[in-house]
Formats: sequence, C-alpha cells, structure tokens
Amino acid sequence: MSSAGLIDPDRAAALLDTRDPAVFSDRLLEAAHTVAGIEELFAFRVGEGAPETLALSSELAEAPERAGAYARRFHRSDPAVSARLAARQGTGFVCRIPAAAIALGTYRRLCFERPRFSEKICFGWRAPAHSLVVNFYLRRTGAEVDMAQLGALAQVAITGLTRLMRQRAEGAPLVQQVERRLAEAHRRLTPREREVCARTLAGRTAREIGEELGLGVGTVLTYRQRAYQKLGVSKANDLLAAVIE
Repeated sequence: MSSAGLIDPDRAAALLDTRDPAVFSDRLLEAAHTVAGIEELFAFRVGEGAPETLALSSELAEAPERAGAYARRFHRSDPAVSARLAARQGTGFVCRIPAAAIALGTYRRLCFERPRFSEKICFGWRAPAHSLVVNFYLRRTGAEVDMAQLGALAQVAITGLTRLMRQRAEGAPLVQQVERRLAEAHRRLTPREREVCARTLAGRTAREIGEELGLGVGTVLTYRQRAYQKLGVSKANDLLAAVIE
C-alpha cells in the first residue's frame, strides 16, 4: 500500500519543535531510518563558498571526518552540484547519486567505499543567497526507497533547519563579541581557538561546535584544551573570567 508521501505527524512535530541541533540531527536520522533504512545523514547550507554543516548524524564511525572532508575538499566534485545549480531560485531539487557516479577517487573512497555506502539521496531547496541540502546515505545496493515519503521527511527537515539557522543567527552577535574580546585580550590564541572558546561560552557542545566549524569532535577538544592551557584555566566556567578580565 502506498504511503501517499505522508510521514507520522507526531514525529514531524517533535522534529520541528527541537531547538538543539544535535537532538534534531539524531531525531531526523531515526525518522529517515524508519522510512527508508537510511544510516547516515548530512545537511548543510551552501552559497558561494564551502558548505556549512547544519545537521549530521550516523550509525557509523567517522561521520564528522567525512563531513569535514566534504566541506573542505570534495564539495565541488559532487555530482549533485549540477542538480542544485540547475534548480531555479525558490524551487526544490532531488537526485540519487550512486557511489559509482563519484569520479574523484579520494572522495569516493573516503565517503562511499570506506563506510560502504551504495548511494546518497539528495534533497535541497535553492534560496536566492544559498541552498539548503539534505543528503541521506544508504548501504543497501538496489534498495527500494519510498521517495515520496522520504521527500516529505526532507521537506520537514529543511523547514526545521531554517528555524535552527534563525535561532543560530540570533546567537551570532554574542559569539562574535566574545571572539573580538578574546582577540583583543589574548593575542596568543589562534583564530580557531577563539572560535571554539566563543562557542563554548555560548553553551554549544563539542559536537555542535564541530558541526558548525566542519571539525571532528576530537579536533574541537584539542583546540579547546590548547586554549585553556594558554589562558591558564581548566574549565568553561573559568573561561568566562578570562574573557571579562
């Protein structure tokens, strides 16, 4: 029996009510796994530059490293780019990219062959200044996917991501102010250490910081520890005093 492209409204409502990006990512993956056996998702905003991670969740290891490598090195080699650029502003797009369609060998090996993904299903919305893209990854070769139902979930996801971006924009001035203060008062800190410290003070977890900056959780913790050592502090509560001193 056809699903008629509908998803559980309670699940959709819970997803849209989520304000924590990490919880949003995990709930979205849970829903996508139920709908289509999806085992990893990666959502981002992209304009003229590198993609900015908005949601990331996986049942497999090394997902942050794959997302970071995609943002830094592989996004221009993604066959889905042509579908995104071909879409008119104010419209959506969808494409299915099998692993064999990835021409760049390093990209294919790291992001498809190593985690054994057979394909990714890409949904997106092209706005005037940027596009929002949700990638769903499958490991089952030749899997039957209810594209209507997965598309309905992608629509909910893109709506939820838009809300989360607005929420993040509201908190951006605080992060920027802290970064400027750290740059003025503690010149020993590198730009990346300032970015991590500012977001730590804004209450973001290492995972959230990593997703926002395109870094692995371990890398975020390394930057944070280096900054703490330079500032002579041992925890986030002490970091506030270093900012306002």
